[in-house]
Amino acid sequence: MVNRDGGGALFRALASLERQSGVSLSVVVVDNASDESERARIAREAPAARVIGFSRNLGFAGGANEGIARTRAPLVLLLNNDAVLEPSYVARLAARLELDARLAGAQGLVLSEDGRRVDSAGFEWNARGEAVPVLAEADVTAAPREPFEVPGLSATAALYRREALDAVARGGSVFDDAFFAYYEDVDLSLRLARAGWRFVCDPGAVARHEGSRTGRRTPFRRALWTTRNRWRVLFRHFRASWLAGRFPSLLRADLAHARAAGWSGAALPLLVWPRIPWMAWRARREAGRLSAWPGR
Repeated sequence: MVNRDGGGALFRALASLERQSGVSLSVVVVDNASDESERARIAREAPAARVIGFSRNLGFAGGANEGIARTRAPLVLLLNNDAVLEPSYVARLAARLELDARLAGAQGLVLSEDGRRVDSAGFEWNARGEAVPVLAEADVTAAPREPFEVPGLSATAALYRREALDAVARGGSVFDDAFFAYYEDVDLSLRLARAGWRFVCDPGAVARHEGSRTGRRTPFRRALWTTRNRWRVLFRHFRASWLAGRFPSLLRADLAHARAAGWSGAALPLLVWPRIPWMAWRARREAGRLSAWPGR
């Protein structure tokens, strides 16, 4: 679990880990420069959790890398500090991975905080070249009852097979630190998919997610990171011909992010668009000539 001043939500998440049944968990909290009082509270209220503290914010990607590197279990759960799991969540996903050796990871049905709507069941792509949650905002009663395959996993509450993570890690890092936050789990899913791995959502495993607790404190930075990282993923994983044919739609997605960020969002295109040629060159140089995401 990566944390930065999670407050009460963090301790609800930790308590839900303590209630997990049918599995043995070792809990690691990577703390990205939270207030010292929060670290003291973790030691007091969750003494079984191992805290790895840093004096600076490594972001989600860097923090998750530090936590993964300090564990050895064959299965790795990533959990946001504002997500709460039902008691059978981890055991159900672990059983799913045991049944199918082709699966790199699994997630459950992540619901809104009130439990009425789906927050995420994985991710998929829309026509504007955005990775969007599967079943986003759907009424919970409309969700499938049986496990189903998804294009990729949201790291909000996902269980990964370490063997798969090791297979795509670069320089010992599972996530690309350059992403800092947002789309780092999309990039990971695409790298795993290229390597032949698959993903599943088991709707019998249920979590609730407050959503963007950290990001709400810095809406402009969240919009900037999302916009920048989306382009990095697109250039790294999609064919140039596909991107060229949809370029106006891809730009419109940036404008939507800019509007959502409020008045400060007007600067987003000015900050991101001039860097698009450089990002394209850099991504292709890093990734080499890769086959496109299936269907792209």
